[in-house]
Amino acid sequence: MEGDFYKENIEKIEKRFFSIAEMTGQLIFDGDVQTGKIEWSGPIEEFTGYTQEEFNKIDFVACKELIHPEDRERVWCSLENSLNTGEKFEQKFRFRKKDGNYIYVEDSSVFLKGKNDCVYRGIGLLKNITENKYAQEKLKVSEEHILKYLQNFRGIGFELDNNFNLMLLHGAVEEITGHRNEEFLSGKIKLVQLVYPEDQINFLENRKKLNITPNSLTEQEYRILNRNGNIVWVFESIHVVHDINKANQFYQGFIQDVTEQKIAKEAIDKAEKLRKKEIHHRIKNNLQVISSLLELECENLLSGDLEREKVIEAFRESNNRIISMSIIHEELYNSKDMETINFASYLKELTDDLFKSYKVGSSDIQLLLDVDDIFFEMDNAIPLGIIINELVSNSLKYSFQEGRSGKIQIKLHRDVNDKKKRLVTPNRNFMLIVEDNGIGFPDSIDFRNTSSLGLQLVNTLVDQINGDIELIKDSGTKYNIRFTDSCT
Repeated sequence: MEGDFYKENIEKIEKRFFSIAEMTGQLIFDGDVQTGKIEWSGPIEEFTGYTQEEFNKIDFVACKELIHPEDRERVWCSLENSLNTGEKFEQKFRFRKKDGNYIYVEDSSVFLKGKNDCVYRGIGLLKNITENKYAQEKLKVSEEHILKYLQNFRGIGFELDNNFNLMLLHGAVEEITGHRNEEFLSGKIKLVQLVYPEDQINFLENRKKLNITPNSLTEQEYRILNRNGNIVWVFESIHVVHDINKANQFYQGFIQDVTEQKIAKEAIDKAEKLRKKEIHHRIKNNLQVISSLLELECENLLSGDLEREKVIEAFRESNNRIISMSIIHEELYNSKDMETINFASYLKELTDDLFKSYKVGSSDIQLLLDVDDIFFEMDNAIPLGIIINELVSNSLKYSFQEGRSGKIQIKLHRDVNDKKKRLVTPNRNFMLIVEDNGIGFPDSIDFRNTSSLGLQLVNTLVDQINGDIELIKDSGTKYNIRFTDSCT
C-alpha cells in the first residue's frame, strides 16, 4: 500500500510539472541512460517543428546532430562529464529545428544515480531563449556603438546617481583632465575639484537646477584645471533620467573639450572688434570729407548770387555725394569679409539713385554698364564712387537738355597691358570710361582748371588713386581714367 501511495504522488507531481512546462513553452525530457531512449513532453511541434511521433524517435545519439556544429563539441563534452559524475548539466547552444533554422536554447538537466553510484536517468528542461539572446546581442551592439561614438567625438560620457555621485565614466577622460578613470570612480578625485575657482559657483548652481526642475536639461561651459595645471574649456550637457517606475532618477551627460573653438572664437571676436574700429575710423574720415565738401559748396554759394535754384542744386549735389559714400558702407557691411566690396553691384545701386535724383525716365536716357566683377577696398572705392557720381551727374544735368534722349555708358576693366604683367607686380591697373552721346563738353572750359566744384573733385580724386584722366570731345563727352590699385 505504501508503495502504491508513493507511486501515485510521483505521478501527480509529474503531471503538474508537465502541465507547467507546457504552459511556459518549455520542453521536458526524461532520458534512460542505459537505452538512450528519451521521452519528450510539452509544445513539441511549436518548439521544434517535429510532430510528437517524429520527435519521440530522437534519442541521446540523435540529439547530438541537432546541436549547431560550432557548439557541438563544447555541449557534448559537458554532457559526458555530467553522465560520468552526476553533476547538474546547464548549457546554452543553438538547436536545429526541422526546417533547418536554428534557435537559441537553454538546457538544464539533473541526473539520478542507482545503487552502484552510476547515472541511470536524466531529467531536464529545454527552454527557447532566442528572443533574449537577440535582445542581448542588440544591447551589446548598442553599447559598442555608444562606446565607439564616445571615442570618436573625443568627449566624456557619464552617469550620476541622485546625489551626483559618479556611477559610470567613459571616453577621453585622461586626455581632457589628465587623470585616470579609476581616480574619479573611486572618489579620489571629484570633477568639482577641477573646476576653475571663478566658475565653481555657476557650476554648482546648474547642478542644483537638475534637482529642482523635473525632466530638465542643463548645458554650460566652464573651465577646468587639468593635471598639469593648464586651463581647459569644456561644454557640459546633463539631463534627468527616470527608471521604469519613475520612482528614482539619475543623470546622464557628456563633457566635450571646446578649448580650440573657444580660442578661435576669441580670436575672431578680437579681429571683429579691430575691423569695426577700423570701419568706424574710416566712417569718421569720410564724414570729415563730407563736411569739407559742404564747406566748399557753401563758399561757392557765398561767392555768387544766392539764387534759390542754385541753393537747391547745391544741396542735391551734396546729397548725391553723401549717398555715394553711404552705399559703399552698406555694400561693405553686406560683403563676406567686410573689407572689400563688389564694385559692379555698387555701381548699379549708385547710378539707379542718381537717375532717380534727377528724375530721369528710362525712355529718355539709357544707362549702359560694362563692368568686370571687381572687388575694391574702401580707400579706392570711395574716391571712384565720387568720381563716377560727379561725371554722371554732369551728363544728366548738361548733356541732354530740352528733353533730348541719349545714353550714358560706364566701363571698368583691368588694363589689357596689365593682364600680361599681373604675375610679377603687386599692383593692378584699371581703365575707367564714363561717356555720353550728348551735346558735348564746351570748348571754352578747361576741365582741369575750372570753378566747378564737381570737376575740381574729379581731378583731385584721380590724383589720389594714382591715376590720370583724359577728356575726349568726339560725338559727346568721354573721360578715360587710368588708375592703380595696390593688391593687399
